[in-house]
Amino acid sequence: MVAASSVSAEFERKIADGTLKDDVGQRAAAAALDECLVAITQDRAQGWLGRTFGKPDIVSGLYLYGGVGRGKTMLMDMFFDALPAISNGAISNGAKSGNRSDSNSIGWRLHFHDFMVLAQDLIHAARGENNPDPIAAAAKQLAARGNVICFDEMEVRDIADAMIVARLFTGIFDAGVTLVATSNRHADDLYKGGLHRDRFLPFIDLLKQRCRMFEIPAGKDWRGSVLAGMQAWHMPANQQTNEALAKSFAALGGDHEPKPDHLRVAGRDVVISCAAGDVAFVDFAELCDVPLAARDYLVIAGKYAGIVMRNVPQFDDQNEAAARRFMWLVDALYDRSRFLIASSMGSIDTLYQGHHFAFEFSRTLSRLTEMTRRGKLLQRDE
Repeated sequence: MVAASSVSAEFERKIADGTLKDDVGQRAAAAALDECLVAITQDRAQGWLGRTFGKPDIVSGLYLYGGVGRGKTMLMDMFFDALPAISNGAISNGAKSGNRSDSNSIGWRLHFHDFMVLAQDLIHAARGENNPDPIAAAAKQLAARGNVICFDEMEVRDIADAMIVARLFTGIFDAGVTLVATSNRHADDLYKGGLHRDRFLPFIDLLKQRCRMFEIPAGKDWRGSVLAGMQAWHMPANQQTNEALAKSFAALGGDHEPKPDHLRVAGRDVVISCAAGDVAFVDFAELCDVPLAARDYLVIAGKYAGIVMRNVPQFDDQNEAAARRFMWLVDALYDRSRFLIASSMGSIDTLYQGHHFAFEFSRTLSRLTEMTRRGKLLQRDE
């Protein structure tokens, strides 16, 4: 038997109602998350005295890693929904928050990139106030937002982030915060090959001290299976193909509620009109007819597992700026092994009719062709 409010209980409910199929690896990960949940719940119910006198208990977190399509984000959602809320030292079933937390909230959940953007903003603000230790000041503010932080897709690629995470998380952990995170790679492989990685290694040691490393056992790539049955390039772009894209988005977004999203990049917001979980549903114009840079597309590819896009135009010398941005987007998605499902008036090999980017766009065409075949290859291998 499992507790009424637990990851395992929700997992069993979804299997029973046909939402999920049984998966040994996911079942094991659910049990590991439940162990963390029990420790957090017991600590919050019994450890208020120590926190009151400035002696926060140390509750080990969980670092859940494994291959793409193994359900890590789904399991994180179940964990976050099962977290108890704390009010006046007593456990209750209260509300948690996504990107913020109030005084009655035990935890908050967000994408790792969003967290680091928030941290950098707080550090910048502390420096503007001439704080003698801006990183420690930011850590204190972040720790005050909740006793549990849940991260999706922990991955460090930015040297600015890599140089501060050890000190930042030392302050957060010292405040008694528990971390639960997902990643595609073991902690030892974070920021692998990055500039000045030796300065980053203390963070890896800290992460392994404060979190149990748990690899979700290999198994079926559920998202890959869904993608394998989908058409990736729809022609022509019209109401009928838009409806087909909407169905694909609904299938890939699962039971997440579609809603607007935004990403913070270099102090400004990149607006996503619709997203469900880690899948974005956009029109071409909102990502490629706006003044975005290559870095913006890297951030987009870092946050979303894939993009469903309406109305990719044919490119010529009149819309070469949009063509360049589309090339950046495809490169970012390809390099991160993300998917792209799109509609266009023509086939992939007729997309570019211009002259300035003929050579560069040939690589984009090759990558698009390979990306649209990935689902078919997965289907064939199975």
